[in-house]
Amino acid sequence: MSADASNFPFVYDLDMKRAAYLALGLCVSLLLPTCAFAMGSGDKYSDLQTGVTYVVYKPSNTLKLPPLNFEVRPCRLFPKKDAALLAGFGGMDHGIALVETAAAFNCTGVDHPVALPGVMINGIKAQVGIYCGSSKCKSSEFSHYGGEISFIAPGTKSLKATYIRVGTQGGFTLAQLIAFATGLKPVGSK
Repeated sequence: MSADASNFPFVYDLDMKRAAYLALGLCVSLLLPTCAFAMGSGDKYSDLQTGVTYVVYKPSNTLKLPPLNFEVRPCRLFPKKDAALLAGFGGMDHGIALVETAAAFNCTGVDHPVALPGVMINGIKAQVGIYCGSSKCKSSEFSHYGGEISFIAPGTKSLKATYIRVGTQGGFTLAQLIAFATGLKPVGSK
């Protein structure tokens, strides 16, 4: 006696159900959006842009400092929100740090440097702070103590605004940090 599908009708029904579920699953998977965090373009900044809803900025003037690190971290202050970018240039003792996150929810928290007069970065009013223990710090001491520039870059039609902080622990002048910040360009722009 041969064991083909005609002798076992339930086998045929089971195979048809499997095929129907497989076809339905394939159709649904093609229709649902997928998360493409890193597309493998070779450019980490462009790859990050595919996975976040804010504009990602890439440095065009790193003051000839070599890249130290590039990290994408989950939003620790606002779980389930866009990840934050942390990138370093130079070295651990003499370098510049770049932080980018969605402006609507700053994932990295707020530093509390002593405020200095603000500056303009690509037409945007930016706050400047110096990392010193006294409220009487001067701009001329910036390279000794280090500090930061922070600002909110506007969004586009399809991407949200970006909170940007560029900082150093010392060894760089305020003019150098301004040059670094001014050199930040939205991914995809020339």
